[in-house]
Amino acid sequence: MRASLSADEARALALRAQHFGEPALGEPIDLLDKLGAIQMDSVNILARNHLLVPFARLGPYSTQALHTSIYKDKRGFEYWGHMASWLPIAEYRFFLPRMTRMRETSRGWWERIRTEHAALYPLVLERVRAEGPLGAAAFDDPLGKRGTWWDWKPAKLVLEDLLDQGLLMCAERTAGFARLYDLTERVLPPGLDTRNPGQLEATQRLLLRGLDRLGVATAIEMADYFRLKPAEQVKAALAALLADERILKIEVEDWSKPAYATEKALNGPLTTPEHHPTLLAPFDNLMWERNRVERIFAFHYRVEIYVPEPKRQFGYFVLPLLVRGGLRGRADLKLDRQAGVLRVRGLWLEGAEPAEARIALEDLARHLGAQDLDLPG
Repeated sequence: MRASLSADEARALALRAQHFGEPALGEPIDLLDKLGAIQMDSVNILARNHLLVPFARLGPYSTQALHTSIYKDKRGFEYWGHMASWLPIAEYRFFLPRMTRMRETSRGWWERIRTEHAALYPLVLERVRAEGPLGAAAFDDPLGKRGTWWDWKPAKLVLEDLLDQGLLMCAERTAGFARLYDLTERVLPPGLDTRNPGQLEATQRLLLRGLDRLGVATAIEMADYFRLKPAEQVKAALAALLADERILKIEVEDWSKPAYATEKALNGPLTTPEHHPTLLAPFDNLMWERNRVERIFAFHYRVEIYVPEPKRQFGYFVLPLLVRGGLRGRADLKLDRQAGVLRVRGLWLEGAEPAEARIALEDLARHLGAQDLDLPG
């Protein structure tokens, strides 16, 4: 069994684990099963993050079909995976310990919410139970509050907390991206295994699933894929997986920390997959751990959505360009829906050819329904 990987092999393994260049990926919902999680985000200047992630691997696909598979066919669910995420419904029970921790652990700011609005919890639950899926807009706001996320009205806060605790789930999303909440037992598909595996087994499962989706990774990166906590449980799960030889400790060229991989990954292809030039969403799974991105791809990337405009280095919604197995450029993009134009507000080639960048931009424009590209002069 191999005990080491070259830097090129590690890069290739990371891309293959994320299903770039993989033929016959199947339906969009099958990709969710393969990736294990797709991070959701509401920013819609181009398209929402969770709708761009499948495109980078599948090319043009039906977003409506994916939505139907997740919510109507109940193949996926929303919860905290890597941040707020779509997750495969088959993995539901391995998030039950996380829901238990949400119910039982003091949660700082949320503890104050539970105290201040304690009387609302049974009222909100009763309305949902009696009326079916409801959004926050269905509830009156006794304080008349409107504003930023931190100024959510009380009913919205309660709904979100009940979802975190696992008592409610997102049954559907409105056209405006608002959640509709329903009782968990009414959202879960019949026959689903809902046995709680306990903290240690769940952590082992998700740690291993994280490694499967990364190909090769450090312990920190494995845990980060599903944001696993607490640290002592992660260490115990890692030790158990190593003892059972379900994962292997290896060395990777130019990595300062120990790396881990599975026997299956090490026995598979270690060459760079052939893939189409494509642009990656800011929160694409490949981009989650910025230090990992810099180490594997020699590509420095930061999301600047929340950076004041004068301090941005590149732009508001900048997508890395994946070309020939490397991150070789970036583009700041905006979809002008009224004009039907994909506006390229900035384009930086860092090893990519102009023709490769144009292919990626034209493919994305077609998928988003834009009839034209507005390129920088």
